[in-house]
Amino acid sequence: MSKGLDLVSELKRYDKILRESNLGFLSTIRKKDGLISTNPVGFVWDGESIRISTLKSRLKYENIVANPLATFCVVSRHNMMSYLEVRGHASLVEDPDRSFLRQSFMKGSGGEEPPPDMDAPGAERVIIVLHPQQLSSPQLYEGRFDRLAQTD
Repeated sequence: MSKGLDLVSELKRYDKILRESNLGFLSTIRKKDGLISTNPVGFVWDGESIRISTLKSRLKYENIVANPLATFCVVSRHNMMSYLEVRGHASLVEDPDRSFLRQSFMKGSGGEEPPPDMDAPGAERVIIVLHPQQLSSPQLYEGRFDRLAQTD
């Protein structure tokens, strides 16, 4: 079994935090100067991969084209001491019919459809697919503050 498959299986251990959250933070290496750029992003976890919708006109797209190294971090909605960081690389998949944008938007909006004029005319959408190479999810402060976690 390859390391990539092992990490996807390992990533499934964090299914709850990935499913309960709508917002994560994507870090890429900036094309223009090599510095790190981090942006909040909506995402979809389908039990196999973490995917993010973006436009080809966005800097994160340009950054990934130039250097596919990426890090994604998601913090639990219920316990700010619980988070998952996924380090690896990203690939890009076309989303010409915006079907993934629709799926992602509906997840983050509680079922609302994306507005038809959300993107400028002629804008091109792509899906960023994260390929994990390393995971980090430490138990901060030995879990002493887990009792302060919010419950719904």
